[in-house]
Amino acid sequence: MEQWKGQNAIVTGAGSGIGAATTKELIKNGVNVVALDLKSEQIEDLARTLNDGQNDNNTNNNRGTVYPKKCDITDEQAVKNVFSWIDSTLGGVSILVNNAGIILKTSLLDGKYSDWKLYMEVNVLAQCVCLREAFQSMTKNHINGHVVQINSISGHNLTPYFAHKMYNATKTAITTLCEGFRHELSLANSKIKISSISPGSVETDLFNTANFRPSAQIKDKINLKPLDPKDIADAIVITLATPPHVQIAELTIIPNGSTIQPHCAPSIAQEDIGFV
Repeated sequence: MEQWKGQNAIVTGAGSGIGAATTKELIKNGVNVVALDLKSEQIEDLARTLNDGQNDNNTNNNRGTVYPKKCDITDEQAVKNVFSWIDSTLGGVSILVNNAGIILKTSLLDGKYSDWKLYMEVNVLAQCVCLREAFQSMTKNHINGHVVQINSISGHNLTPYFAHKMYNATKTAITTLCEGFRHELSLANSKIKISSISPGSVETDLFNTANFRPSAQIKDKINLKPLDPKDIADAIVITLATPPHVQIAELTIIPNGSTIQPHCAPSIAQEDIGFV
């Protein structure tokens, strides 16, 4: 991580879960983090806690600084404004961790168009806008940066959960777009890296916020310990620490004892299918 010390990163969805854990690990490694989230209170509390730690005599003085910024990443102009601020104030962005995302319980058979639209806006289009702006910032400031996209194993298979297929679709789109960005960067003779990290089950509040836990639909589940957000943050640091000639294109992380492809039969309760 030596090459990133003193450099600037953007972490989206930084207020909790993987985003918060990633912010903590990056500043421990000397990277400044612009922490984006819709929930200003969460990122301000995070910044206050982490920045105050720099004054601790037992803390490494080479830690980075957290800059909390409330931002709706589905608002293109808001995203542009954040990158413009980083360019003018901090000298450009070197790392983008595209972490923000949502999950909703919405069936293809009777789902709401508004839910499907929100899925695509947050999980796909906003990710593309952030990546585009990162590329332009890195190019303008002559930075061979690194983009880490938080994907999912749901982007590599069709999960058997009911009302989960739109999530599959958005994450599959990310899998394709990551390779697409790599191809366009190659054609543009750019040295910017794009890495996709696809976790299995992670213990975050994402499902609690959505009031939806699809794993409850699976029969005969093995009692697995889910991944911790820090496990994903550690993987991000490992990915970023690669030398300039090495690019981790895809990194899949799953709990020990689980599989990438589902091998259990779904058990759907009648209440799960609202239109029956």
